[in-house]
Amino acid sequence: MRLGAWIGDQTRLRNSKRRHIAKTNIDLCFPELSESERLRMLTEHFRCYGRGLADLGLIMMSRKERIKKFSEVHGMEYLTPENPEQRVILVSYHTTTLDMCSSSMLADIKLVSMMKREKNPVLNWFLHRSRTRYKNARIYMRDQSLRGILEGMNQGRLCYLIPDEDFGESSQTVFAPFFGQSRATLNIVSRLAKVTGAIVLPAIYRLDSNTGRYVTTVLPALENFPGESHEADAAAVNQAMENLIRRAPEQYLWTFRWFRTLQDGSDPYNEKIDVDSSLPEVCG
Repeated sequence: MRLGAWIGDQTRLRNSKRRHIAKTNIDLCFPELSESERLRMLTEHFRCYGRGLADLGLIMMSRKERIKKFSEVHGMEYLTPENPEQRVILVSYHTTTLDMCSSSMLADIKLVSMMKREKNPVLNWFLHRSRTRYKNARIYMRDQSLRGILEGMNQGRLCYLIPDEDFGESSQTVFAPFFGQSRATLNIVSRLAKVTGAIVLPAIYRLDSNTGRYVTTVLPALENFPGESHEADAAAVNQAMENLIRRAPEQYLWTFRWFRTLQDGSDPYNEKIDVDSSLPEVCG
């Protein structure tokens, strides 16, 4: 934990680009906090980020029994509904503990999911291999079609989605509230739920820095989902996400540009800064 906090402090001090993005996000989402409180959250966020980096080796190469030793999961019963034919979509969000908690919770579950294709092909291979090494996961790239996802769900696999990135305005996004902002939100959860009849379960991950244990919380299915429109469904997913993030707000991945597509066309990240990307942005 101490080593990870030091790595996080170095990232915050040396990577001005990510520091600026994270501070902008925190300022937008927590206007009710004082400046000193937001700066404190910024510092704690990077320390959590550093702890995630420090545990990458454990995540990527340790036996699942060792990973589970440092983990605890609440709400696993919701992943296995009474009706064995019921399709299930598990929706999670980008946190500093994403890979660790995913590995501990899903190692024994047959699932289908997707991941972002990394620009570095070696890193892409490494991440894909590590996330599928327990043989139960089928993970496709986001630039592929949804055919693999649908086939996996038809085979009874749990569908695991992390739909919180802002990919710009398109036919696959709608604008929905998130921390008081109207942001471009993927409608893939709504679309898949309508096609497959799946229930949607929110989940959040956090690190207890006092014990060093990673805690996963799975909640019951969203009610009346899917609803009448993709916009209403996106609002429901975003609201569930916001409620869960507020439990440990410093551990959401604030270094992503969550609000790069706003309805008024403005760019909250457009301030000119000196960029030093010497440290990796691999969490999530």
